[in-house]
Amino acid sequence: MKNLEEAEVLEIISQGRNAAEHLVVAMLDGLETEHPGVYRVIYGEPCDAIASINKDMANLYLDLSCDVVWVFDRAFGKPPKIENEEDWVFRRLALIDAELKSLTKEISMDDQFRDRLQERFVKRSMEANVQLALLKHLDNEVLKYASWKKQRTRAVQITNNLLFVLVRLMGELYSTQAPKAS
Repeated sequence: MKNLEEAEVLEIISQGRNAAEHLVVAMLDGLETEHPGVYRVIYGEPCDAIASINKDMANLYLDLSCDVVWVFDRAFGKPPKIENEEDWVFRRLALIDAELKSLTKEISMDDQFRDRLQERFVKRSMEANVQLALLKHLDNEVLKYASWKKQRTRAVQITNNLLFVLVRLMGELYSTQAPKAS
């Protein structure tokens, strides 16, 4: 899986936003059927957590998550099938959570353990081909949208964090094996 350039990301997102509704619905329905764990990362607790802070930002999270799925689908094809997908997602989320916690000194942990988690975070992010241009676009969209209403700014960090988790999860999903062509 290659890293997409900013122009590629913007073009794919533009196509997605102009796509016929039935194409987007079919893509999301396929994700819900084949990858219910990933689907819940979008439409489950993460969205609810953002909504508890600001409903507008939760709606933005849903829109941008759809962009993420569209980008991966159009750039790399259909996601590979995973046996016990929901367990796979849960294990990946637990690893990502521990790695992210290691990046902040606010959470106490043994320094050697923190260092190992931080090293693993970088290594696994590189292995999963984290789409940096996509993350940059998402961050810009979140900041721009939040700037229009002060109340939204309280949810910027959690929205960006959860979008990062989704992009990283999608990268790991697509890195598990060669995806099928669309």
